[in-house]
Amino acid sequence: MDLPFFFAFTYLLPFSVYHVIQGFVSVFFSDFAIKFNESLYGFKPKETEQLKMTFKPWGSLAFAIGIVGFVILSNLDKYFLFLIPLAILLAFRAGYRFLYKGELRSYWKVSSIQNWRMILIQILGIVVFTIFTISRL
Repeated sequence: MDLPFFFAFTYLLPFSVYHVIQGFVSVFFSDFAIKFNESLYGFKPKETEQLKMTFKPWGSLAFAIGIVGFVILSNLDKYFLFLIPLAILLAFRAGYRFLYKGELRSYWKVSSIQNWRMILIQILGIVVFTIFTISRL
């Protein structure tokens, strides 16, 4: 097993597990999803009823992303090109966390440390997925 494969697999496995769990919880247990996300991301929403409704489609998408991750993991060397859209997704997520860091801090009460931790985790995924994809071209 080469290093790019090891790092891609090691990042993608928890990424996929997280998205399946996040999706399932968000769709079926919205009240718990709020507490789950508070502990995970540190956000403290001011309004929860609309957020619980938003969790339904958001959770469905998260669940689908997790399943896609597991499909990729089933044969990483065959499905490596599907890492490109996942890297783009991570870039969007890191980008809006960076661009809206003030709003995340003031409205959602996400600390700078919590926000930067997520940005760095997402950048790590972009780097790992990009290096693996380049190593397979």
